Amino acid sequence: MAQSKPQTYKGLEVTVSGVERAVNVSLTDCPPGANSVRGVIRPGETTEFASVQVDFKVKPDFKSGGTLAKPVLQDVAGKAYNTAQSFADIGSAQSFSCTFAFRVPKGTKLKSFAIETMSIDLGTMGQ
Repeated sequence: MAQSKPQTYKGLEVTVSGVERAVNVSLTDCPPGANSVRGVIRPGETTEFASVQVDFKVKPDFKSGGTLAKPVLQDVAGKAYNTAQSFADIGSAQSFSCTFAFRVPKGTKLKSFAIETMSIDLGTMGQ
């Protein structure tokens, strides 16, 4: 599977390593901690989860203590999708991976994964 080019956001190196579709996902915080809620799509619903796997590396200029905005997913039509997941205790590990789940209409073509001003193109991710 294709990987995005790394981008830097507030001292974090961010790389999207994959996008998968699912009906049952974990909604853990990032990096994964005690929150272990699950998201489930009921049979007959017209939505699915687009799960975006993201790898983070903490750079020397990262300043812990601040809060990061929740990621947003955008489709090719420009519609934005939010996630229920949040960032937690960043800086406790030098690198970590998270999967952010977004509820989208089935078959939605995805354009980008963004955290505030940082945006990663998903068009080449084979979604």
